Amino acid sequence: MLVVWLMVVALVGSFVTLVVPRQSAKMVAAIVGAIVMVLYIGLLVHPGQGVNVSWIPAWGIRFHVGSDGLSLFLLGLTVVLTEAAILASKSAWGPVYFFWVLFLEFGSLGLFSALDLFLFYIFWEVVLIPVFFLLTSWSGPKGRRAGMKWLIMNLFGSLFMLIGIVAVAVIHSQPFGPLTFEISKLVHVHMDARVTPWVFAAFFLAFAIKAPLWPFHGWMPDAYREAPAPVTALVAGVMSKMGLYGFLRIMLPLFFPEFVKYETGLLILAVIGLVYGAFMALRQTDMKMVTAYASLSHIGMIALGIFSLTRAGILGATFLMVAHGLMVGGLFIVLGLLENVGGSRELGTLRGLNASAPRFAAYFLFFALATLGLPGLPGFVGEYLIIQGLVVHHVVFAVIAIIVLVMAAWYMIRIFQGIMQGPQGDLEIADLKAQQIWWIVPLAGLVVLLGVWPNGLTSHAVPSLYHAVHLLAGKGGSV
Repeated sequence: MLVVWLMVVALVGSFVTLVVPRQSAKMVAAIVGAIVMVLYIGLLVHPGQGVNVSWIPAWGIRFHVGSDGLSLFLLGLTVVLTEAAILASKSAWGPVYFFWVLFLEFGSLGLFSALDLFLFYIFWEVVLIPVFFLLTSWSGPKGRRAGMKWLIMNLFGSLFMLIGIVAVAVIHSQPFGPLTFEISKLVHVHMDARVTPWVFAAFFLAFAIKAPLWPFHGWMPDAYREAPAPVTALVAGVMSKMGLYGFLRIMLPLFFPEFVKYETGLLILAVIGLVYGAFMALRQTDMKMVTAYASLSHIGMIALGIFSLTRAGILGATFLMVAHGLMVGGLFIVLGLLENVGGSRELGTLRGLNASAPRFAAYFLFFALATLGLPGLPGFVGEYLIIQGLVVHHVVFAVIAIIVLVMAAWYMIRIFQGIMQGPQGDLEIADLKAQQIWWIVPLAGLVVLLGVWPNGLTSHAVPSLYHAVHLLAGKGGSV
């Protein structure tokens, strides 16, 4: 039941922000986010609590939500980054802005906890609404164009996923009886060989666009460039995980034979995204776009772990999903605060800031090192597991991934040195304030905790991934 209360508080709280005085909206939103975090701590103590009741009996749709090791920490990622984004936002953006942020939290929590495929689709669509308005109303001069591109591409993918969902449910009902959208029951569906590739493609397209995976990332550059930094943190840290989560929660159990059949092609797709993101990050002079393409490269790394179809690779991908959300979310927030006080994102304009803003430099360096996979931090753990999974049967892809890790160090150190070190420019900025540090420190602390105690996540994830990894017994790899 706690997982339902998470959603209820986020939803009700979003509407409360609309009726309070404008100057109080941020404080109210932060309080709502804090209440959701407290409820999430209760869910950590008592995991697995959910609700499974009939919703639309005539269609076999159930309101079935719950949490397990696969979704539990993605729920945590959502509540933590939402609170951080609220605190990093400007009060002047007003009640409607905070309404959409909390509404996005509600949709994200629903999606990660949905265990009915039709319910999953409903929350998949719900998420589109707040992100669209956040992109078009509080972004840069080209924000409306970026928002429309994002919406059109994601609606295109959603339409195909809806066709796939209906097809799977109808095909399952033919030998098994009543129509159902329960994911656990649809695992047993057997589709005609002529139909399966098309249904597989329908789901894959929706998830690849949302992640995004190369070459389905067309919405990403404009959206990340134009959105306010807290919104970018939510889109890159939380929303991008929805597509990857879909691969693990839905596609791998339902379409494992197709994954085996298309394994090499999928790995090639993922590794191209990994390399492309790294090279594009090296070419950028906008510090936000360096981080954006670095995030695209990391999505490719996570996809490599999933498509490796090894137990170590899938576990590493699951771990890196959560770790990447915290790391890139924290990095975008720090960069956003830096842009607010510096008035620019260009490497040529911002330089030598370490002298006037040592606290900015320290936290910037921390999240940059975490993102590039420094040993002792969670990026290293996830990447190690993924490479371990790749080495079993796909050593060429493992070698490419290792080379790109070196490139990651190159572009992240480049951006840090360009902004923080070297001769100081004409611009002197105010350093991080105490009230900003007190909520950045817990975010950094969670990153450290994941790095030094990865078993805290993996020990919960392994049982939940059983239905996926038991299929891999003949392929090697080790959880």
